[in-house]
Amino acid sequence: MELPRSRRPSQSLVGGKTECGLPYASVGNEKRSRTPVVLSCMIILALVASSLYYDLFLSFVCDSQSDKSPDGLFGVEAHISSTSVAARSGNVLPERTSSIEDRTLAGLLPDPSEFEPDVCASRNHQPHRKNYFQPSKELISRLRRYEVRHRECASQARNFFRTQKRGKKGDCRYVVWIGYSGLGNRLMSLSSAFLYALLTDRILLVDGTKHIGDLLCEPIPKASWLLPPEFTVEWLQALNESSPQRFRHLPNSTDGGGKLQTADFSYVQLTHTSDHRDESFFCDESQDHLESVPWVFMKTNNYLPPAYYFVSKFSADLAALFPDREVLFHVLGNYLFHPSDMAWEWITRFYRSYLSDRDRLVGIQIRTFHDSPLPHFAEQLQQCILNNDLLPKVVAGSVPKPQISGLRGPKNGTTVLMTGLDSYYFDNLRDYFLSGPTESGEIVAIHQPSHEGYQQTDIISHDLKAWAEIYLLSLSDTLITSGWSTFGYSAQSLAGIRPWILFRATDDKMPDTPCVRATLAKTLLGVRNWLMSLHL
Repeated sequence: MELPRSRRPSQSLVGGKTECGLPYASVGNEKRSRTPVVLSCMIILALVASSLYYDLFLSFVCDSQSDKSPDGLFGVEAHISSTSVAARSGNVLPERTSSIEDRTLAGLLPDPSEFEPDVCASRNHQPHRKNYFQPSKELISRLRRYEVRHRECASQARNFFRTQKRGKKGDCRYVVWIGYSGLGNRLMSLSSAFLYALLTDRILLVDGTKHIGDLLCEPIPKASWLLPPEFTVEWLQALNESSPQRFRHLPNSTDGGGKLQTADFSYVQLTHTSDHRDESFFCDESQDHLESVPWVFMKTNNYLPPAYYFVSKFSADLAALFPDREVLFHVLGNYLFHPSDMAWEWITRFYRSYLSDRDRLVGIQIRTFHDSPLPHFAEQLQQCILNNDLLPKVVAGSVPKPQISGLRGPKNGTTVLMTGLDSYYFDNLRDYFLSGPTESGEIVAIHQPSHEGYQQTDIISHDLKAWAEIYLLSLSDTLITSGWSTFGYSAQSLAGIRPWILFRATDDKMPDTPCVRATLAKTLLGVRNWLMSLHL
């Protein structure tokens, strides 16, 4: 069954002009620490009727400036045609298959025949998600070259400790992603590390200690992206704030920024606790130095591509790879993130049981960062839905004549998929739709896959449910997400649609505007949150 979709590319980046050292767009769950070297911050927001873009001016620690970014943010939707055929048996979303051309997402993905057969069912059945973008020819070419390079270099990564002892350097260069923070943050930071690998002719290796291999399929044909087991948990844990290899933090130095390390590997920390020396990573001088460093270990819980645009040596490449910069996370996410067979079984079982027999799927993602339910937030959600006609209104006290007798009802209507740590908001919305018939007579079914109570990062059973729910949300026709939540942002970007954003309430009161349709809203929330963390 193919659900009707109406989608626009996801918002992932703002345009602007800045000096290098821009603090990347921090949209993580934790508040960012203060950055004492900020000289001044000024935001100029210009709303233009058809394009809705703005320029963000910030001044920081470096002298060089990037070129002004292109004016247009919204690209042209490229509709990819598909041919439906009968679905194979097994864990496949019902009746949603297509031609090989569509299974590669217009050439973005390698041909499925390049992978081992009967491995990663989700990759073999991509058509559950329509694709409304056309990847650039340069990106497709770069990815194919990257895959060849990855196969050549991944097997040589085991030689890291041997070459360190001998002082020899090979031809391969690496960036190692070290998992950190919750799953939404990890998905964003993983795509950030992969883009850095593309821009710097490195290959990406992934810290497997955070269950990534249990959640995601291997994205590169005939090669693994997992860091070899020689890199133990203890060795990776030694890369922290006190590590002597921490980029721009030399031991026994008063400011740590006077000169750069010349070691064979560098540890880059770009988390919510980073300081201006860490952020100098986004300066041309720093990138020039890192060209001679074979191994870059990157720990981050942030989405970094906005800052890459302010590195002058990356700007031409980024423009060629992503002519429409809004789709960047959407494109990278669809290339990298394929549910493992364990996750796919959970996804398909829930989809078949609860989501496959309705005309429209509305996803609602709830995140409040409170230990107890918030009645005003439940009211805010309901007002967002009703004010914007996202679901039909209930006629309280009215009992119309049933059109269908008995317990057998129509299969058409709307299904609501709710995700959240608490069941309170699900119960509240369900009770509303049980209180009376809808004005249109439409049936509204509401389902919540899990309610874990609290976030249990790095617990595989919890992360598995979280990943399955992010993926299911990304199949929505309409999406409502919570501000400040990387969980919702990951689902939105995978879907390639503009969600409705629930504003974060203050003083336990519902905001005057419950929610807004995302254009610049998600980015503005991230910028506002970062500025608030600086207490400017």
